[in-house]
Amino acid sequence: MRSVLTILLLSTAICASGKSVEADVVSVDSATGVATLRLSRAGETLEVRLSSADVALGWSGKRIRYLPVKDGDEVRADRVFPADPEELRRMQETTDVLRRATLDRGRMVSRMPAELVPDMALWDQAAKVVTKRDLLGRPFVLNFIFTSCRDAKMCPASTRCMKQLGDLLQKGGSETRLVTITFDPEVDSPATLRAYAEGYGIDGNRHRFLTGDEGQIRDLMRQYGILTAESDGTIVHNAATLVVSAEGRIVRRFEGATFDPQQVADTLAELSRPK
Repeated sequence: MRSVLTILLLSTAICASGKSVEADVVSVDSATGVATLRLSRAGETLEVRLSSADVALGWSGKRIRYLPVKDGDEVRADRVFPADPEELRRMQETTDVLRRATLDRGRMVSRMPAELVPDMALWDQAAKVVTKRDLLGRPFVLNFIFTSCRDAKMCPASTRCMKQLGDLLQKGGSETRLVTITFDPEVDSPATLRAYAEGYGIDGNRHRFLTGDEGQIRDLMRQYGILTAESDGTIVHNAATLVVSAEGRIVRRFEGATFDPQQVADTLAELSRPK
């Protein structure tokens, strides 16, 4: 009885703090969505409910960071992110290098066609780390969105264009990758991105949605010329889609939220033709 009371008091205190918590996932019941966690700072275990997208990510045996939310008699784990120390170390190293590179570029920070893309280390919608090196070897198309965007002519329109492009590439047998980076990493966890992509019927093997360190993403946005501002409870921003060669060089930049998927597919086809 004392153990149960301790767990209840611990859960209440964690929720009341309003802060993210790190814990090791002991197990996940896929049928109920309930995960058993062991807090890093204590030997006690507690149970939280995961979203169906988080259950699908297979967090069992991994360390996570999550926001505990009281939901009736239960605690729900919201905004679940990986918290493996080695992954965090690698990500921080990349963030630090990118920060210095951004400062060194000064006013000419935005990268133009013919320039190489910067390095990165972010999590995709499968909670796997993706780096620049992972993308090299095949062309890729890059854009930025955030999943809670309410302007149908911006992020939703961009994602529909990327979906149409992916379908064209699939029909043509192209191995080109698609990459979308969120500029709202505080909210857009891997599971949120997974659910978002699935809602559009997107092939997650080709199209990677990325999230991670806020500072790193902010510098990536500057390097790619993406500007944002807070307005009326949402994020106002410009938009662009970039075609990148297999060597990591920017080939073409399409301004605006939408683009002609066939035109981008033709640009990619031109890259694969013998010189």
